[in-house]
Amino acid sequence: MPAAYLDENGDWVKQCSTCKEVQPVAQYYNHTPDYSNDGYKPRCRECTKAKHREENARRAKKRRQQSNKLDKIHVDWIREQKGKLSTRATAKAFSKRFFNMKISNSTVSRIFNNIIHTVPDGEDTMSIYDLLEGASDFSGSVEEYIESKDEKKIKFYRDGRG
Repeated sequence: MPAAYLDENGDWVKQCSTCKEVQPVAQYYNHTPDYSNDGYKPRCRECTKAKHREENARRAKKRRQQSNKLDKIHVDWIREQKGKLSTRATAKAFSKRFFNMKISNSTVSRIFNNIIHTVPDGEDTMSIYDLLEGASDFSGSVEEYIESKDEKKIKFYRDGRG
């Protein structure tokens, strides 16, 4: 790791260990004196920022891949805990029961209140396809038929996501 030195103009400069450019020490972050001889990090600010952006993008991608992976087993187990455990206790017990997964208190609360991972009521709900099929038998306009139906009971996805 190259240390800072005086150039021919009398300015303190340092060579970046990543991009190998010689830049003024103002382009480097400070480092703990015990770790570095000159008190500056080995990478310039731009290379340090690029490294952190890359690491953060990798972590964000990993987080996105891990999120929203609740199976029916998980959701059913959470629903069984309603009334037995509090929201916080359910989230904590969930991470113990399914040891490689964590869930937030707000997600548990939303499952308890049927805001997410809702269960279709069966005959109470109708798919968009049934709605359109019924509209063809309706004597008035299609708009009037659709307005006569309760919007909350219409599921727009085949998997029942509402």
